[in-house]
Amino acid sequence: MNVRDSEFVTGVLLGSGFQKASSEDKADVIIFNSCSVRKHAEDRLFSNISELKNLKKKKPGLIIGLMGCTAQAYKEKAIGRAPIIDFVCGPGNVHEIPAIIKKVAKSHRAIVATDKVDSPRPELFPKFRIEGLLAYVSISEGCNNYCSYCIVPYVRGRERSRDTTDIIKEVKDLASRGFKEIMLLGQNVNSYKYGFIQLLEKLNNVEGIEKIRFMTSHPKDVSRELFEAMHDLEKIDKRLHLPVQSGSDRILKLMNRGYTKDHYRKLVSMYKKLVPGGEITTDIIVGFPRETERDFKDTVRLVEKTQFDGAYIFKYSPRPPARSCKLKDDVPPEEKQRRLAVILDIQREMSRKKRRCV
Repeated sequence: MNVRDSEFVTGVLLGSGFQKASSEDKADVIIFNSCSVRKHAEDRLFSNISELKNLKKKKPGLIIGLMGCTAQAYKEKAIGRAPIIDFVCGPGNVHEIPAIIKKVAKSHRAIVATDKVDSPRPELFPKFRIEGLLAYVSISEGCNNYCSYCIVPYVRGRERSRDTTDIIKEVKDLASRGFKEIMLLGQNVNSYKYGFIQLLEKLNNVEGIEKIRFMTSHPKDVSRELFEAMHDLEKIDKRLHLPVQSGSDRILKLMNRGYTKDHYRKLVSMYKKLVPGGEITTDIIVGFPRETERDFKDTVRLVEKTQFDGAYIFKYSPRPPARSCKLKDDVPPEEKQRRLAVILDIQREMSRKKRRCV
């Protein structure tokens, strides 16, 4: 999703008369696209911005911008943390960036544009795309789930779905330009307002497109009908990314995930039956507040029984204003690291065995 946002902003700027610079030293504008899902990424972001202090002194007219989730979360506080920032732009305001840059250049004053967090993005179709055969297509923005550890609803707003006609128009244009694969993006693609399976059926008929992927799926919204569509529609990729986050019902409830481990395992079983040869990947968080050794072992057992083809595994970190911040972060850092290593080792071994069997 961040890659697509960067593509979009690059395209809008190119369409407004800007040109891509060959290096930081030659740039008049440098924009950081940020993620605030994990604290580590956020800390690294501000460190990278600070490294431009000397360049800013050499080029006083250099404009440095911050866009994305961290921009929305920090707003004007981002400038307090990194005073060399000239503008802060939330995800809902990114189409305004060319105008923001011109205002900054004229007024020499910092601008904070974060007022459209719940607004649908204007239907603009800038031509710029990263070279290759795969193109990213956003079908929705924001999220309504409010998982207790997640900051997304606060920085990307409530869920908004694009009109099917606009998505079809974009995909047909991509096909006419030689793109063969598309990746449908949404914080929760399966809850697409106008019918996700119906959208897949329509995109499956677009001439020139050979493969259709999608992510991310939420377990409470996937269904037998989706798995049947993945089997029946020849262009739909058979891989499924289905985040489980934890194998403990107690922790899943604290996370506000809306399903149990048994429900998740039944979904996986149904998927494997209806989509033979498919691959399933997941996300897992270890060290969530109040996660005991018993809770962790429940996650280990789920991983071992499910036999994922791949997994993204993270250590929990509080992300204000997500609701889990009200819980004491009581799992020690060294224990979080141990649990992370245990799951990683299990997953690596499973992945090695699967590769040997291919």
